[in-house]
Order: sequence, then structure tokens, then C-alpha cells
Amino acid sequence: MYKPVSIILLFTLILLNSFKGEANNGNWESIFKLKYEKEGRLSFFSKRDFNSIYFHNDSIHRLNFKYADRQRGIKPYIAPALLISGGTALHFMTNAKEHFRDFAQENFAYRGHFEDYAQYAPLATVYALNVLGIKGKNNFGNRTALAIKSILLNEIIVTNLKTWTHVQRPSGDARSFPSGHTSFAFAMAQFMHKEYGEISPWFSIGAYSCAATVGIMRVAKNAHWISDVVAGAGIGMLSTELVYLTHQYKWDNEHLKQWDIFPFQMGNQKGLTLVYTF
Repeated sequence: MYKPVSIILLFTLILLNSFKGEANNGNWESIFKLKYEKEGRLSFFSKRDFNSIYFHNDSIHRLNFKYADRQRGIKPYIAPALLISGGTALHFMTNAKEHFRDFAQENFAYRGHFEDYAQYAPLATVYALNVLGIKGKNNFGNRTALAIKSILLNEIIVTNLKTWTHVQRPSGDARSFPSGHTSFAFAMAQFMHKEYGEISPWFSIGAYSCAATVGIMRVAKNAHWISDVVAGAGIGMLSTELVYLTHQYKWDNEHLKQWDIFPFQMGNQKGLTLVYTF
């Protein structure tokens, strides 16, 4: 019986696409010294063996990555910064918060649960548009990775802030600042804006309107102060912007072509060798 299949990651084999050049120049021994031979023993690569394994079209998979342009400058961060600073300032304006709460309860008090579902509307719409054939900025892989990272970053920030600030809700419960529903809704609205805003501004308008409605409902429900909602909106937008700024766009077929996978055997152990070309 063979041992379980193992994966060997060989990321240092190739630097700046110089691997092939080194191999062709006869310097392959200093770069890659081990290979599988049919006898199951270890030996140095010969140039012919190396070319037949690494460059041959019979390798299991070839993948390539393409880095997208990153938007620079402070413009995308102006609105989040203003919302966060405005919400923080309102947090210390007790009278203003209470007056707004009283106004909301007197004029549009709300006791439903619609906002619990509406916060997901921008996220669901992005994938619905893609299914309908309206392509966004990124492919499915990158889009999904961006959404997941935005959600996780937003959740980390909001959860820690709720714990550190320990603000009491208008209803008397704890963990009020910032609003998690509003923050999530605006993170996903920003996500939809990044994916479809360049196609039509109406996509962005619809996403932000939905997120704003969620925030208003949280105040009308007496679940949050207006300061919680304003700051939460800024945090959600900022979370998504930071994720788009740092994302490496590795989740597409062209990018994955820089990977090469081929089988190997050392003694009784069989597995796969994964090679990445930088």
C-alpha cells in the first residue's frame, strides 16, 4: 500500500520567470535537483528530463494570474471618513441623539424585521445581475473572494468596536455602537458600487438607497442611535474599499496559468508537485 498522497509546494523554484532561462542555459542543477524517475529513486534532473516534465504539454494543469489596476488616491475614502467622524461626533451629542430618536419614534416607528433581509439585497443583486448576463468588474472567483473578505473585515471591526465602546442601545440593550446591520448593508452596497458602478450609476444609487433604508429602519425600530448608523455606514464602506485596495486578483484562469502541477513518486510515496512561476 502506498502512503497517502502528499503535496509538495515548490515556490522557490522559479524567480521572475528566470527558471526556464536558467534551465536552457544549463544551470538547472543549481535550481532544481530532485526528480521522480520511474525506478522510484532520487537523482538530479537531466536537461532533457527537466524539459519533458516542466515544459511538456502533458502537465496536469497550467494556470496564469493577471493583476488588476488598483485605484490610488484618497477620493474613495473621503465619504467613509466623513461618515465615521460624523457618527463619532454624534455619539457624544447626547441631546441630539435623543431628539432624533424621539422624532423617529413619534413619526415612523417600526417593529418589523424587513431590515434583517434587506441588508443582503446588494450582495444578492450582484450575483443575480451576473446570472442574467450583466457582467461586472470582476469574474466569479475574484468577486466572491472580495465579498468574503469585505464581510470578514467589516465583522471584525464592528464586533471589536461594539465590545470596546460598550454603548447602551436606545431600547436598553448593550452593544449599540456601531450598527452591525447598517455596516454590513453599506459594505455590500460599496461592493455593488465597485462591481457595477462603472456600468451605470443607477446600480450604485440603488445599492446605497437600500443600505440607507436599512439604517433608517434600525433607528425607527429603536435598536440604534443615529450615531451608530452613521458610523456603521462609514465603517462598511471603508472595509470594502480596503479589501479592493489590497486584493491580489489571483482568482482567475489567466492568473492561475503561472501554476504547474505534475505527479511525482519518491519510494513508496506518490503525490503531486506544485510549482509557481513568479
